[in-house]
Amino acid sequence: MKPNILFITIDALRADKTYGKNKTSTTPHIDSLISKGVYFEQTIAAADQTGSSLASIFTSNFPITFGINQFNFSSKTETMLNIFKKSGYYIDGFVPDHDFFKSLTENFDNSDVYQAEKKASWKRLGDGLGAQIIDRITTNKMKKPWFLYIHVMDIRPPFEVSDEFKDEKFGKNDYEKLVSSIDFWIGKIIEKIELSNTLIILSADHGEFIPVTGEYIGGSSKAQRVLRKSTKSIPVLDKLGLKAVMNLRFASQTYKKEILKRKLTPFQMRSFNTRGADTLYDEITRVPLIITGYNITSHKIISDLVRQVDIFPTLLDILKLPENNNVDGRSLLPLISGKKLDEIPAYIETGINLGRLLDKKSELLGKIIGIRTSSYKYWRSRDDPKENISLFNLHEDPKEENDVAENNLNIIKKMEDHLTQLMKKSNNDKNKKMTNEDIEKAKELLLKLGYV
Repeated sequence: MKPNILFITIDALRADKTYGKNKTSTTPHIDSLISKGVYFEQTIAAADQTGSSLASIFTSNFPITFGINQFNFSSKTETMLNIFKKSGYYIDGFVPDHDFFKSLTENFDNSDVYQAEKKASWKRLGDGLGAQIIDRITTNKMKKPWFLYIHVMDIRPPFEVSDEFKDEKFGKNDYEKLVSSIDFWIGKIIEKIELSNTLIILSADHGEFIPVTGEYIGGSSKAQRVLRKSTKSIPVLDKLGLKAVMNLRFASQTYKKEILKRKLTPFQMRSFNTRGADTLYDEITRVPLIITGYNITSHKIISDLVRQVDIFPTLLDILKLPENNNVDGRSLLPLISGKKLDEIPAYIETGINLGRLLDKKSELLGKIIGIRTSSYKYWRSRDDPKENISLFNLHEDPKEENDVAENNLNIIKKMEDHLTQLMKKSNNDKNKKMTNEDIEKAKELLLKLGYV
């Protein structure tokens, strides 16, 4: 009998806040999963945006090669889950009300789409989602073997913590307290599962910037909220009103940052950055990856660099299911088994942001692309390899504070050579311009997710 599979992705969960000395949250259940299985401590997300990152996981291809991202993923997109369906798996899921997830789960045998209309009403594990998941597992509503995919939206700015987890013992900041609250529910879910006959994978879509002061400066002011409400009720104000909201937000953030610069270091100021902009620091690109349960017989912490695109090839290898060789990912089972693998660089990119859409930048693509190895991080403008160049020596400068691009042109050339090889594989047919309808849908999604 094939094992069941529980695959959990936690929105915006950083690797350094899951395992290691920088974690202050209380996570006995995540710790237990790690202690019984394998933790990859240098897993790199393909993008800093949810849909693009998860598309790379489920297709096992980079966005730059397969041409799939946040806004053009559809139910017709070929994913690795098709192999599991053909192998007799019942596919189920709990996902947020988000176009990417609705497209992903359209071909599932069953799925529950939970509300994610706005920050105040995101359905979290403690709001009934956790109980629904447990009910699905314990009442035998899924045919065996099952593949259950869950995406958790509990960690999102401005990091609103429920009363039972506000004590400092659950973390030094609200972000880490939310990690503690997620761990509580992971424990409740895992205790209902037979670990010996279930393969468990826990990861994330991307990381997140955590304000060092604990102050989230991206929130809307009262005036902004009034204007946003007006744009919804008076269509003629939409174009002007939404742009005005963005301008107000930018002005507010700029003012607050200027005050904070007087007392914080440049590294601390970086914690107020946003995703989908012009940087790809490890805070937003390095994510956790835990594989435990069925056929994972020993505890390992693996420090080798791996990529999100490697997840599904690894699952297929563990389960001895048919492989798809036309992908960017590869199996990590040799590493799990104690063997060595030559390092393959990770591709990284930023997602598109609302500001570019409002400025009539109709590309589906974010403006920064790059390459990460275990030794160096490199990024530059997607459109011009001579613009927005940054290079960091990760061995000497793990915090990525000192840009060494100017004095390392030979390393940049090697990184560019790798990008060139990926671009040669690019599926240009999918990287089309957005229609006006596409743009409006993208704006609606980014608004829903709280980017304004």
